[in-house]
Amino acid sequence: MQGMKKFAILAASILLPLLAYAQGGNTGMGFEMNGQESLFERLSALERRSDAFNLYINFAGSYQAANGDETFTEPWNGKFTARDLRLEIKGTLTDRIYYRMRQKLNQPALTGSFDSFAASMDLMMVGYRFRHFAVEAGKICQHWGGFDYDENPMYIYQYSDLINHMDIFFAGVDLYWMPIPLHEFVFEITNPQTSSFEQSYGSSVLGAGMVPKGVSGVRFPVNVLANWNGNFRNGIVQTRVAAGFMTQTPELTARLVNGGVKFNLPTLKWYVDYMFEADGIDRLGLASGDFSLPTGTRLGDVTYTSLITKAMWQFIPGWNLVAKASYDTVSAAAGGGRYRTGFMGLTSLEYMPDPTQDFRIFLCATLHRIMFTPASGLDSFNTGRVEIGIMYRIKCY
Repeated sequence: MQGMKKFAILAASILLPLLAYAQGGNTGMGFEMNGQESLFERLSALERRSDAFNLYINFAGSYQAANGDETFTEPWNGKFTARDLRLEIKGTLTDRIYYRMRQKLNQPALTGSFDSFAASMDLMMVGYRFRHFAVEAGKICQHWGGFDYDENPMYIYQYSDLINHMDIFFAGVDLYWMPIPLHEFVFEITNPQTSSFEQSYGSSVLGAGMVPKGVSGVRFPVNVLANWNGNFRNGIVQTRVAAGFMTQTPELTARLVNGGVKFNLPTLKWYVDYMFEADGIDRLGLASGDFSLPTGTRLGDVTYTSLITKAMWQFIPGWNLVAKASYDTVSAAAGGGRYRTGFMGLTSLEYMPDPTQDFRIFLCATLHRIMFTPASGLDSFNTGRVEIGIMYRIKCY
């Protein structure tokens, strides 16, 4: 009878938040609730003695008023929407073995033909630690450097143009090496695509000559990168730098170099990232979408850059002021060089009413300006959004 009672309490602690929504080591940034009490502990009044199983629900939802995707003179429209909803399970089984799984619950679970993982599956990996090394395998997050890239998506109001079009979760293997404390090097090999070359890129590429040229993928597609994560002055200053490439065709590759620095002060967290990507074939699809190319055709020789900065100031306990801005450029041979520039800025006020929970009520305003050169033949536009909502990282167990 006592065993049945404990099972009922555990089941209730897991199902209660799920039913509520039915009705109605990403590292994150700033003031994380590391000692957050789980619902299981509250309901059972038991002290947890194991880190083998941790269950989270990450949720961010809001009421948004936005002006569409043209100009500020366009009519504004409002809606309730779930920006992020993910189920996460992770734990450490022994001194050496650990695991992590994270699944999007508000995205279709389409399965990739290469890796057999659903697109809605962010992570499903198992890791093994040695003294100065660790190995992870499964569906993992590519370690491309920078801090905005590695932020928990629940806390992201708006990504830069570059990151907003990146696909970062792929099947592969990570090797971690920590030769000295607080400094970590990551060497990673992953799939650069989740489906066939034709499904990912199409069958032709458009270069400076504006004439489609037939292309085909390599027999062994691969993404290779190296990453350094540094910590200085006991974590007050952190750095993340990465460089790598991915094969696209026998002649063409995509190359990326990214880096960032973050400052962790008692009441202020601030980081700056810079990202650079040069694609033999437009991997992100942003440039190809701008020029409305026919299905099965991508632009060739495309370059993206993104400069991002974000600050969070906890001006009084329980209250955060967030400011973020990004500057993006896109260049393409078919567009005559740099043809697109993007500016994004936002500010948000967050209130955390319960110091034992990572629960935030926020009010956020976002402005986005996209400008095209006259030679591109494209029209510049602005977007705006105001939203009020909640973010809650629910620790169920």
